[in-house]
Amino acid sequence: MFSKILHGQFELKTMFWKYGVWGMFLLTFITYLLRIFLVHQLKGMTLTYYYINVFSFINMNNLILFLTISYFTLFAAMVFYAVILTLGIFRSSAEYDKSTWLRQMARIFILVIIFFAFKTVL
Repeated sequence: MFSKILHGQFELKTMFWKYGVWGMFLLTFITYLLRIFLVHQLKGMTLTYYYINVFSFINMNNLILFLTISYFTLFAAMVFYAVILTLGIFRSSAEYDKSTWLRQMARIFILVIIFFAFKTVL
C-alpha cells in the first residue's frame, strides 16, 4: 500500500482525503495522546527540558521509558508517512487533468496539513 501511495496510483480525491487528511489526523492524534501521557508523567517539565537535562536510562521509570519509545517511534512513523504522502499527492495531482486549481490546492493544503500535524506533536 505504501508503494501505491508513494507512486500516486490512487486518484487525487482518495489520496488527499483518505490518506492525506484522515491518515495524518490519525497518526497525529495517537502521537499527541502519547505526548500528553508523557508530559503528565514528567510532572510539569517540558519535553525539551526533560530530554536535555534529566533523561537517563539508568533508574528510569518503566512507564516513562515505554512512553518515550512509543512517542519517538510514532514520530518517526509520522516523518516517514509525511514524506511518502507528500510525494504521492504531488505525483497523483500531476496526473489530475480536471482542474489545475484543484491540483495546486491539494498540493498546498497537504503541506499545510503536514506542517500543523508536526507543530501539534512537537
